[in-house]
Amino acid sequence: MDSKKIQALVLAVERGSLTSAAQELGYTQSGLTHMMNALEDELGLNLLVRSKNGVRLSPVGQSLLPRMQAFLDASDALEQEAASLRQRSYTTLRLGAYSSIAAHWIPSVLAAFRKVDPDTEVIIDVGGIPDTYDKLKNDRLDCAILSYHETLCQGLSYIQLSEDPLVAVLPESDSHTGTFPVTDFAEQEFLMPSDGFDEDIIPLFNRCLGKRHPTIRYTNLSDSAIVSMVEHHLGVSLLSELIMQDMRGNVSVLPLEPPVVRRLGIAMNERQQNDKVIRRFVRCAQTVVADLYRQERG
Repeated sequence: MDSKKIQALVLAVERGSLTSAAQELGYTQSGLTHMMNALEDELGLNLLVRSKNGVRLSPVGQSLLPRMQAFLDASDALEQEAASLRQRSYTTLRLGAYSSIAAHWIPSVLAAFRKVDPDTEVIIDVGGIPDTYDKLKNDRLDCAILSYHETLCQGLSYIQLSEDPLVAVLPESDSHTGTFPVTDFAEQEFLMPSDGFDEDIIPLFNRCLGKRHPTIRYTNLSDSAIVSMVEHHLGVSLLSELIMQDMRGNVSVLPLEPPVVRRLGIAMNERQQNDKVIRRFVRCAQTVVADLYRQERG
């Protein structure tokens, strides 16, 4: 049912005249009369009593007046909420990230972004690899800082920010020094990190180990829990330099031989790559991440 018809009827009754209501609403009198006739036909009821002195509600129309007023109030509330959501979607950036990125990059990136775009609220959603990619593709995130995976990234636009080397995480008593050959993971107890990390690790094992894979334990634990398990000689693992920053634990952390990196960057739906808010956020992230790594090298 069209709320405009109800609104016009209520106004006509308040003014006591179809002519006055038509002028106020910007309709012709015949147009408003046609609208009232259509409403009565739609309901199958005579709502108005017309006379040379104007219009008034019929007894049936009078009994329906509270319902019609409630209908108009609900319509107004719906429009106001929709307007609020339209405004909110324009000034809100839904950002996905891994926990390691949220801890080490996001605070500095948000501080820089707030200076150039103080009116945009950033809502952060922390998740694993498959979950974050799925939310991007289903419009539940506007963009995300994550690792690049060619298959998962299909249909998305991707802008690289940095490379994050993978490192072996071993019990402190392990005899390896300098670097850790990937081939030495063969036939060990291997603790697979959080959900989706196998997207980085399994291809590496396939390339370097052939059929001599380690015994893989899928844990779906936090990074700190993985480190604790390695510390207690429950297996070895692979994490990244970014994850291991400031990570406490009596473990040995060694670069891999050959070196292996994961590519970290910002992904978004291709149709959003020219969005002004996202472009500003990308520029801030590029500058901040470059500065962070420049300071580390310096």
